[in-house]
Amino acid sequence: MMYRLRFIRVMLQSFLSEKKAITEDLSLNFWVIPLLDTDVTRLFTQTYSQYMGLARWNLVFNSEFRTSALKKGWAPVTVRETIQYKRSIKAFEKVKLTTRLLFWNERRFYHEHIFTVKGEVRAICYLEGMLRGPKGHLKPNDAFKELGVDLQSPPVPENIKGWIDLKFEAHE
Repeated sequence: MMYRLRFIRVMLQSFLSEKKAITEDLSLNFWVIPLLDTDVTRLFTQTYSQYMGLARWNLVFNSEFRTSALKKGWAPVTVRETIQYKRSIKAFEKVKLTTRLLFWNERRFYHEHIFTVKGEVRAICYLEGMLRGPKGHLKPNDAFKELGVDLQSPPVPENIKGWIDLKFEAHE
């Protein structure tokens, strides 16, 4: 239930704000609700994933993808992710989740999610994702063509090159 309420809030905020470039960092703030988001004191692992899911919806609908996503029925989908927890997030804390599109290749988009509390980084997640439409998944260049832009991807950050090179060829 709480996810749905937060989803509605994120969508309303997205639609009421000016579109941003897909390459801009976007942030969301969450207040950690005890016993809904936490066991008793610490954020559930699945709550991190829920927050990140909302952040990806925010990225699509708060960016230049908004109009095409609405018209074409695009939705963000996670293919895989890796997360590093630095320190627990506790009940009643206010979390800032910053989402950044790091780069893309011919098949996928790669994002970074940074969880901070009072300016302290608590967790970082790297994610491989895609946009899915009614006819299947969109390659990044096809999505950009729909927008009428020709963007070149930034280079792969050095700190995640090893993770990106671990392709799951069997699932291709």
